[in-house]
Amino acid sequence: MKFIEEFNGLIKMLRFFVRTKNFSYIDRIGNALTYEPVEVAIKDALRDFQSLHNSAKTEDGKKVIYDKQTNKPIYLPSIPSSEEVEAFLKKAKEDISYARKLAIFALTIPQKGGEE
Repeated sequence: MKFIEEFNGLIKMLRFFVRTKNFSYIDRIGNALTYEPVEVAIKDALRDFQSLHNSAKTEDGKKVIYDKQTNKPIYLPSIPSSEEVEAFLKKAKEDISYARKLAIFALTIPQKGGEE
């Protein structure tokens, strides 16, 4: 699907937050009625994700954090490119349904360890 290919980095990033049971970004993006809350939620998610990347351990060339309750590894996908983010924000500004679509795909696409 073109949407998944075009915005795969954002989908994987948001899917990571789902795996860590942090639904706030998905909810804000998926429930937005106008463009501005989408832009702010994406910015906040990117900032939080960048911070996690900076503090994550590297194992076998992959960034990983550990679940606090189970101590199981959760692998971080790559940070989305600025080009991908810019393209998504442009589409969402033109048509807010892109935001809902992003949230839906992040919730439904199964991911194993983030990158796969």
